[in-house]
Amino acid sequence: MSDAGSNSSVLDRAPCPNCGEPWLRPTQLPGRLRCVNCLSRFELVSQCPECGEHQTIARMTHTADMQCQTCGASMLKPT
Repeated sequence: MSDAGSNSSVLDRAPCPNCGEPWLRPTQLPGRLRCVNCLSRFELVSQCPECGEHQTIARMTHTADMQCQTCGASMLKPT
């Protein structure tokens, strides 16, 4: 309990592309996420919307899996 003031490091979640808050949660459908804060829905896509690079979608456990490895853009598409 020594680092009670650093709440941002405790929340190791991806930020919502819509509101920026770290409240993205997976839904029951694979590859779909929903922000608990603004209630926006997103789909994880395999082709980057910015550069068009194709990536393999694996079971995501880290927020880095939601960014394009080539250009760093978000791989989440609003639904």
